[in-house]
Amino acid sequence: MWSRKATALAGCGAFLALSGLVLLNYLFISVGIVMLSFLFLASFLNLWMPRVTIERTTSSDNIFEDGELEVSFTLRNRGLLGGFVEIYDEVPPQARLARGSNYTLLYLKGRQEVSFAYTVRMPLRGHYHLGPVRLRVKDAFDLFYNERHESVLEPFSVFPRIEGLESEILGGNNPKLYQGAMPIYSIGEGSQFYSLREFLPGDSMRKVNWKALARTGRMMVNETERENIIDIYMLLDARGVSGVGTPTNNPLEMCCRAAASFADQLLRSRNNIALTVYGSRTATVHLGRGETQLFRILTALADAKAEGELPLKLVIQDLLPYIPSGSPIILFSALDNDPSLAEAFTLALTRGYALTVVSPSSIDLEAATGRIPAGPETVARMERENMVNELRGWGVHIGDWKPGEPVSMALAGAQR
Repeated sequence: MWSRKATALAGCGAFLALSGLVLLNYLFISVGIVMLSFLFLASFLNLWMPRVTIERTTSSDNIFEDGELEVSFTLRNRGLLGGFVEIYDEVPPQARLARGSNYTLLYLKGRQEVSFAYTVRMPLRGHYHLGPVRLRVKDAFDLFYNERHESVLEPFSVFPRIEGLESEILGGNNPKLYQGAMPIYSIGEGSQFYSLREFLPGDSMRKVNWKALARTGRMMVNETERENIIDIYMLLDARGVSGVGTPTNNPLEMCCRAAASFADQLLRSRNNIALTVYGSRTATVHLGRGETQLFRILTALADAKAEGELPLKLVIQDLLPYIPSGSPIILFSALDNDPSLAEAFTLALTRGYALTVVSPSSIDLEAATGRIPAGPETVARMERENMVNELRGWGVHIGDWKPGEPVSMALAGAQR
């Protein structure tokens, strides 16, 4: 392809040559022919342009909000001649350049290898990719160039930010949620004595209580307690109404950060965690524990988008048959525009589940953007306060979370 410089040179040469013929000016003719001849000879160098290959690597496949991702490029000229190389790497619109630049223009000699790097900062969770790469290779005179697009994409994920929590996380009815593993005791194979019962066919002789046999004259066996780790179910409200506010400060983003912090703390304490995200549909991360489960939960949180109007009652009805009795249910929701809330909470509480709600205040988020007049804002605050007090009267542990407060404040508020 011709550059602007080559086009201008060809135009000037043709103009001087034609003007010289018209004016019979041999100087114009000579200069014009020289310029056109130089351009003609330089066009043959286009066949021996630098043959550039590129290689891109990133510092990590996953980062957290406000984290930095370092991108490194290696350019190799496999040709014998040098030339100018112009490279541009497309980055997500949400990315902010922290160091370096994703655009570079340099001169690459024959058989030379050059590296450069830049760093982006990602303020918003989600799944993104780098690329494609636009590469333009020019000849030594910057007259001709070849342009191509490298369609190789580099995917990466931005997880919600995890904040440290206090030692005592939340309060509940049965059981209470404290830091550390939360055991449930039931009859089974274990080491803790539970009771005595009569010997039945099939019982192991090792379980026979010989002292009881000598005392009563009947075969008695020991029953022991089995310790299980509790199952904790988290629900995340990702309906369309949860996107009220700015892209980086809305109920959905606050709920994602709280859910990530909560999951990290409980999984470190060796508990089983499950997550269900509901909006236009439900997406579930089934029960699990350990670092792999935390990665699954963070991936699901990064994928959550504010869309749909699925009511909480339908979600609760679908999940309750699979949740063991007494297991805590933790809801992360702003509790906005859902007429089924009362029925959903009643359904869970009447079946003996410990229900906890972490609720960001969407009213404060809208007030910060100046969208609510003073009068309606006061009424909305009173309605929300009455709703929170009513839910607490039902036995729901609810944390009324204000924007700008750390996650630990919201979780501590649920203890009141």
